Amino acid sequence: MSVRVIYQSVTGNTKKVAEAIARAAGCEAEPVSTATVGQPVDMLFLGASIHGGDVDASVKKFIEGLDPALVKQVAVFGTGFPENKEKAVGITKGLLAQRGIAVTDKCYFCRGKFLLFNRKSPDDQDLKGAEEFARSALAH
Repeated sequence: MSVRVIYQSVTGNTKKVAEAIARAAGCEAEPVSTATVGQPVDMLFLGASIHGGDVDASVKKFIEGLDPALVKQVAVFGTGFPENKEKAVGITKGLLAQRGIAVTDKCYFCRGKFLLFNRKSPDDQDLKGAEEFARSALAH
């Protein structure tokens, strides 16, 4: 099974989660800024978070460049404030759906450290949860 983990991270929170997912999936986490998908991928884990009310433009550009014929399925993940979970995951899922790319029902989202808030997040429990999410997504 071909698996990729691609993420966008401003503060390093989503990068930590991406690395935990990649460990469980047996691959490397790649920043969206340098990632391309030119070969078929069975499962793509794609991570982003909300900054300024939207996902980063680099994530949108990456999704716009995805060839639906090369990506069998995407599992979305992210970090941030809990109240942004539906927005962060929803925007990313919506953009993928517009491209005709299948998205798993399951997603992963945990708190992320930002300025003085959530200072210990993502913590060890969050990262273990990310690994479990990856294993569960790959088992289906």
